[in-house]
Amino acid sequence: MSRPPTPVLLDCDPGIDDALAIAYLVAEHLAGRIELVGVVCTAGNVGLDDTVANALAWLDLAGAPPLPVCAGAAGAIAVPHVFTPETHGPRGAGYAVLEVGTGAETATKATTGAPGMTTTTTTRRADPRDGAELWVDAARAHSGELVAIVTGPSSTLASALAAEPALPGLVGDLVVMGGTFRGHPGNTTPVSEWNVDVDPEAADAVCLAWEDANNAHARVRGPLWCGLNLTERAVWTPERSARLVAAADTSLTRALAEALRFYFEFHESVGEGYLAQVHDPFVAWLALHPDAVESVPARVRVECRGEHTRGMTVEDRRGHRGRAPSARIATDVRTPGGPSAVLDDICAAIASLAGSGSTGGPG
Repeated sequence: MSRPPTPVLLDCDPGIDDALAIAYLVAEHLAGRIELVGVVCTAGNVGLDDTVANALAWLDLAGAPPLPVCAGAAGAIAVPHVFTPETHGPRGAGYAVLEVGTGAETATKATTGAPGMTTTTTTRRADPRDGAELWVDAARAHSGELVAIVTGPSSTLASALAAEPALPGLVGDLVVMGGTFRGHPGNTTPVSEWNVDVDPEAADAVCLAWEDANNAHARVRGPLWCGLNLTERAVWTPERSARLVAAADTSLTRALAEALRFYFEFHESVGEGYLAQVHDPFVAWLALHPDAVESVPARVRVECRGEHTRGMTVEDRRGHRGRAPSARIATDVRTPGGPSAVLDDICAAIASLAGSGSTGGPG
């Protein structure tokens, strides 16, 4: 008998590369390989209203089935939240224009400014539950099986842990896009990655909760931390955008291309070249292909007080002071062609949505 699809929960902060992750996970859901049980939206580079609106719009364009989309934390849990509209655009979608209507129907429409672009309008609405509630509900409903993916700050997950301390024992696997390891430089400070840097107290709460659970119950699997040391190798180029649109010229792919064009310009402005490091879809792929991930066991904590090291992910691979590893650090991907081949797979999945009857079809 075939195995049932893997239940997956996404906690994201859309975000341009989050948009690719959403489209990829919808494609995997429609192909029957996973069950996307919900999307939690956390404030990230842009505010919570925009991250929720963007998630709803990208789900519409991808043709996602009805599923709960919940607003989570509106900012960091202990410090003022720092927004960075220069990275993903003032609304978090680059040059794509994603608008959510108001009123009883809360209609969602998505357009871009490019010629020939069409408008997609649906009645998709956010679930009234708090994002932390969705975390707990999904983990309880799929105890021991849920694959939870965090591609933004850990603020909502920290709130869920406060509400349900047993959460680490309920989640089957936690995969986090965050931090940087093995001496790789940060992208926000010399030692910190943005998702962790914006809310280090939340990230450290996640580390400590899983460490405590792992020490109490060896069956609890340590979270997989996917840091910049690996994810910066997932490089999207304008040529890849062109190939995606050529493979499936749809409202979705054109909107993604417009969003990515902004992301290319941002990376060029910081000296990386006219390209984009697309951390989030890469991490979503790693979460769904655990056998393809090379990792090392370690104890991971986050520095929350250092004047020069705040937000640093501190890895202990030697078991200092007798402390056992309670997490895993992703170091490489076991697939011919490496990260580029992973992005090829993600592109193919997104292109497949053109034949799924999605609202992101040709327009």
